[in-house]
Amino acid sequence: MARQSAIQTLGLRAGVVGINFAVMLGLAGLLGFEVFGRLAALWGAALVAGTVLSLGGPVILLRLLTDGKGMRARDICTITLVYPAILALLIYACAINLAPTWSWGAILGAGFAANVLACLASVMRALGSVQASMALRDAGPQVALGLAGVLGPHAAADTIVASAALTMSALALCGLIWVCRHKDMSGVLSTIWRPYWSASLWASSVLGMVVAQVDLIIGGAVISAEQLGVYAVLRRVANLVALPVTVATWVSAPVISAAHGKGDARSLASASAQGSQIAMWPGLVLFAIAMLAMPLLPLLLPEYADDGLTLIFAILLLGALGQVVFASSFGVATLCNVPRYAMMARLGMVVLYLLWFAFWGADLTATTNAVGYVGALSLGCVALWWAVWRHLGVDTSAFVLLNMRRWAWKTS
Repeated sequence: MARQSAIQTLGLRAGVVGINFAVMLGLAGLLGFEVFGRLAALWGAALVAGTVLSLGGPVILLRLLTDGKGMRARDICTITLVYPAILALLIYACAINLAPTWSWGAILGAGFAANVLACLASVMRALGSVQASMALRDAGPQVALGLAGVLGPHAAADTIVASAALTMSALALCGLIWVCRHKDMSGVLSTIWRPYWSASLWASSVLGMVVAQVDLIIGGAVISAEQLGVYAVLRRVANLVALPVTVATWVSAPVISAAHGKGDARSLASASAQGSQIAMWPGLVLFAIAMLAMPLLPLLLPEYADDGLTLIFAILLLGALGQVVFASSFGVATLCNVPRYAMMARLGMVVLYLLWFAFWGADLTATTNAVGYVGALSLGCVALWWAVWRHLGVDTSAFVLLNMRRWAWKTS
């Protein structure tokens, strides 16, 4: 059943990534690389704002609603809507005075809406929906952005982001109706208040989104908008290799949470290995396909052939493969009451990248940007794997699959 669910979810994830990829390429072609580069930076800022406003809500809901104890309905609403709305208003009141030229309304509005979608997706996942929850969480924001871009091809980047926020709000309403009418909703509800606030969990979520966008936001300060647009396209293509990572995390999350809740170390190790297995083999296939397709880049983008397209793409591919190798690390750390390790790893990634950026300054290019970003991510992943292994005794890397196969061969 788990393997069948993983295959179905991987198929859905491939469809979601295909949709997101088509939206990205469509926007780049419709708006041009220069406008698309500005939109990518602004959209990245909105996604970071969403995780700041979330206070760790999506992960909190996923963890507490899947451990068998449930949560009160009012607490779910408070985490999803009330706290993020209050924080958004406070940030807007301060930011509009500190940086009045920034499009804070669009950034915070889109971030708030994206967070609501993520929270609803966590509730849907707790209700047993793997496919619909993933589609809402991962495809919803990007589809909303694509619709906004198509309906306003000549609009400014901040207007497109604001329109995407309105579209995400409509999607959130549909998700809310789905959740409220679900027959198993009473099964994840409780009448007892449970402590749910976790500063390290929130910080880990925020830093995770910062890590995902830092090279676009910070690097975009010195890289031209056109070069940044090309870089963003290459990074999105390379990230296709890491497509199975989200599937592995989404499928194995309830099993990992349940195993930890029972204190079953053997089941926890098995769930982690299952996540690695789900991610590794498809990831290797996608990596091989991407490597074979690499020579086509200069033919597809001849006007940028002299800007090191192939080298940038190869570096980004290696970074995506590293995420596949350590696919289970962040899920295990987050769901097993050691989110501080995930937070510290992501903080280390951001710090290392910022140090790299400070070293190069205005001389930073798209190539050196990729090197710094991938290097920071890889070192952070290795550090988290080591910390989880020492604390929980669980090998969250894909190398555990080799040990399992070797053990099976010896006993056969």
